[in-house]
Amino acid sequence: MKPIIYKLPIAVFLLLTVTASAQSLNALIQTALENNYQIKILRNQSVIAKNNNTAGNAGQLPSVDLTGNYTLSYNNTLQKFSDGTQREGDNAKNTAINGSALANWTAFNGFMVYAKKDQLGLLEELGETNTRYYIEQTVSDIVMAYNQLLYESNLLKNYKSSLAISSFRLALEKKRREVGAGTYLDYGQALVDYQTDSIRFLSQENIVQSLNIEINRVIGQPLEQNINVGETSYRMLPISSKSALIDNIKQNNSQFEIQRIQELIAETDLRMQKASRAPKINLFAGYQYSRSVSEVGFFNSNQNYGPTVGVSISYNLFNGGATNRAIKNSKVLLENADLSTTDVAQNLNADVLNLYNEYLSISKQIQLAQSNVDAMQKVYNTAEQQLKKGAINGYDFRSTQLTLLNSEMVIQQLNFTLKTIEINLKRLSGSVMEAYL
Repeated sequence: MKPIIYKLPIAVFLLLTVTASAQSLNALIQTALENNYQIKILRNQSVIAKNNNTAGNAGQLPSVDLTGNYTLSYNNTLQKFSDGTQREGDNAKNTAINGSALANWTAFNGFMVYAKKDQLGLLEELGETNTRYYIEQTVSDIVMAYNQLLYESNLLKNYKSSLAISSFRLALEKKRREVGAGTYLDYGQALVDYQTDSIRFLSQENIVQSLNIEINRVIGQPLEQNINVGETSYRMLPISSKSALIDNIKQNNSQFEIQRIQELIAETDLRMQKASRAPKINLFAGYQYSRSVSEVGFFNSNQNYGPTVGVSISYNLFNGGATNRAIKNSKVLLENADLSTTDVAQNLNADVLNLYNEYLSISKQIQLAQSNVDAMQKVYNTAEQQLKKGAINGYDFRSTQLTLLNSEMVIQQLNFTLKTIEINLKRLSGSVMEAYL
């Protein structure tokens, strides 16, 4: 009975031909920016921070209150006067009407309102920067996943080519055995190698499908929608000089910018705590009206109306040391924010230097790896001709085949690593959006 594995190449190769039209990297990024739920949430939070950044929310504008009330009551009243007379009434009706329009404005509170307004502006800037940071991370992740899909797809093509070679060798050994020129050992080894390549091919195909699902999840489109990479090789972008990359961190890196804003927010917190030591001066002005009518009382009716103006001053003499404690804590938090900024800058610089040095090293390794591939391709071509003529056995040919495959995998891995370094350097230098959009 023929091994069932004979039917595998046709089925597998047909799977490779059923692919969707190629999708560009830019189209995938645009889809993600439109559909990603976390980006939408961050954008909404940024809008909230922008809405909060107003003079009124900072306390720079006066408040105006309009109040009014009407009271109706029935009382049993007994009034005794000093001259011995008394007045008495049952269910005496009393009415009262009060209304006022009052404006209040904090004229001075240690300049706290200015510190608050600065903080609201920083919070708005922080919301925008947080959104930009996540968008950059998302773009970076998509570019990385897209190029990984290219890498895995290229491996799948290499495995497909290796499987085709193993299929040819199996068919050759089968014919030799049928005509009595081959041995069962050679045929059995060819069959085992063919099945091994088939297993490796199917495993790699599953990796490509899983990565396809993950990319669809990130960009927010149907999970089983097929993504066909249009490129067959990596499009390497130029890398800035080492000094330019370091300079771009402080100017364009979103993570560093977020930490810098956090430090400025901590500074406004300290200003606000210090402002609580100053006296608070409020100015108020308004118009008041009141009228009361009573059936029993000294006055039958009483009415007052007119404008009112004034000033109020308050100053806290002692609150258990809470103000001093808050100021000390704010100073410590500001110091921590400054230390965090320095730490982030140090870590980012270290990451850039390591990646830059690795980039140079990988570039040199690719040149050597390409030489190996070229040399092994010539060796393989010779071995293939010798196999057809029966000059070498299947074991030696298999060894040559695997050596060529491994050398091709090495250069694929090196190119993918180089592209990964490029993407990370673009992200750290704050140019990932300009590079890939």
